[in-house]
Amino acid sequence: MNLINVKKDILNMKKFIYTILSLCSVALFASCEKGDILNIVNQDIDLNENSSEYQEYLKERIDTYLAIYRFEEAKRSITKITDPTIKKDIWLKYNRYYQEALTQGCGYILESSDTLFLKVKNDDNIASNQLKSLSEFYDYVGLKSTNKDVTLWGLANFPSLETLSFPSCFVSKVQDLDKLTKLKVFSFEANKEKYDWWFTNKPFKPVDMAGYDLSKNNQLETLSFKGADLTNLKVPTTTLQSLSLKNGVYTNANLNNIHAKVIDIESSDAADEQLIINNKALQALSISTNTTENKAFKLLNIANTSLHKLNVVENADEAHSLKKIILNDKIDTLTLAGYLNKIVSLHESVELEGLSKLNRLRYFAYNPDFSAVATKDLPKNIEYLEVDGSGNVPYKDNDSFDYSHLTKLKVYSNGKFLSANMKFPEQLDSIHLFPSVAFGDIKIIDFSNTKLTAGYVYIGQLEKNGEPIPMFKKMILPATLKRIELYNLKTEVLDLSRCTQLEKLTINETGLENLHIKKIILPKNLKKSQFVGEYSISLQNISNNTVIENKPSWLVSDGNGNYGVSED
Repeated sequence: MNLINVKKDILNMKKFIYTILSLCSVALFASCEKGDILNIVNQDIDLNENSSEYQEYLKERIDTYLAIYRFEEAKRSITKITDPTIKKDIWLKYNRYYQEALTQGCGYILESSDTLFLKVKNDDNIASNQLKSLSEFYDYVGLKSTNKDVTLWGLANFPSLETLSFPSCFVSKVQDLDKLTKLKVFSFEANKEKYDWWFTNKPFKPVDMAGYDLSKNNQLETLSFKGADLTNLKVPTTTLQSLSLKNGVYTNANLNNIHAKVIDIESSDAADEQLIINNKALQALSISTNTTENKAFKLLNIANTSLHKLNVVENADEAHSLKKIILNDKIDTLTLAGYLNKIVSLHESVELEGLSKLNRLRYFAYNPDFSAVATKDLPKNIEYLEVDGSGNVPYKDNDSFDYSHLTKLKVYSNGKFLSANMKFPEQLDSIHLFPSVAFGDIKIIDFSNTKLTAGYVYIGQLEKNGEPIPMFKKMILPATLKRIELYNLKTEVLDLSRCTQLEKLTINETGLENLHIKKIILPKNLKKSQFVGEYSISLQNISNNTVIENKPSWLVSDGNGNYGVSED
């Protein structure tokens, strides 16, 4: 191999290395959108620093750092530039970007009082003083590994902000929030999973919001927090639309001093055992707690509020932390959920003070495993009643489930139990049943005294004292019925003889052979024109031993127990 060819090979190799370095630089710059800005290789490559290829690489590297406001990294590379003219031009560029950062960026003020600049994500290149939404800035990954308390600087550069979000934020203090006079939405998230990854030697705890003073932001409408301790949070005295908190800490004072119309607390620690609320702005409150992970409260008192919507959920192991809820008389929507992971013989129900006096209550959903509500205590104006949820059913065979006093009840849904002692009001319009437990000796399920128009019933392997119950003798449905879905009914006779207004009928029997319906009684003279659509009437998995009375000629079988409308 001659000398010329060797030189050519060396030159080609240098070009190849330079190309790779350039591609890496571009890739690294692109990756900064994902927050991994400083995962840039700082080690020098094994090349002659005085070579033209290396000097070109340095210039490109410096440009990349300046574009993302990494001035401290740019400085280290500038010192290696050998050409004085080029170095002078780079310093001019450095100062231009630095001045831009002062007016268009944010930054971390470090414990050393130095500023570490952050490039604000602004894909549309809107002027900083006109930017209305700041939801992301290029974070400094290297800082996260230090786990130091820092102050965020620079929000005064964005006086037009209406929305401000801090994703994956562990900054302890923020300056100039008072300069954001148009701010409507403030969102903060301290992500525990990312924290555990970044800070392996320090356990996560919700970020203390004492360093976030929002008291001067009088246009605020929405506050949203995740992984935050609201104990020392300062907020304006104006009325907000909503406050939400997840995986954080809150106090009784927070619920009273943050004048939000809607407050939603999820999977968070209650700093106080008693929540006594007198917040006059509050209209809707939702608190969801799991006592295996969260510090729960024992008392919730909303008697002195104008609250009209309340949702309380508490999941626990063997006993509820919550003992009592004192309700107000203005509630129209009430949801009480939660369950015990372990079924205990002495089930302690959460006491509901004032339930029977809720004359405005229209919607009520509850889990008996949370509070074993007695039917007699249900206020008479309920229109929608839902009994549902996981866990135990702490009722007995002789308990009454007479709903006939609920004279405005339109919809009844029960995913927990079926009782021989059930009575429904005449005006009941819709029913949804999918029980797992039976109480009493149920022989007949009779809705003929109601004005049901729609229903869904799934019986399946209904049990009593852990054993499957015998088949019902009969299920009777009323003349007003229009739409019904029936699954695994476990009844000997299904009486639809009165249902002359049917528009949709689904019967699906997938249980054991000996549990199939023995007789289905359809209405006489059922007309094909009543059913519009391919599946408007469908009988599936019907046993060959099932007798279908009054079956119209247009209802045909495929020979496998499935019936549908003929194509004729």
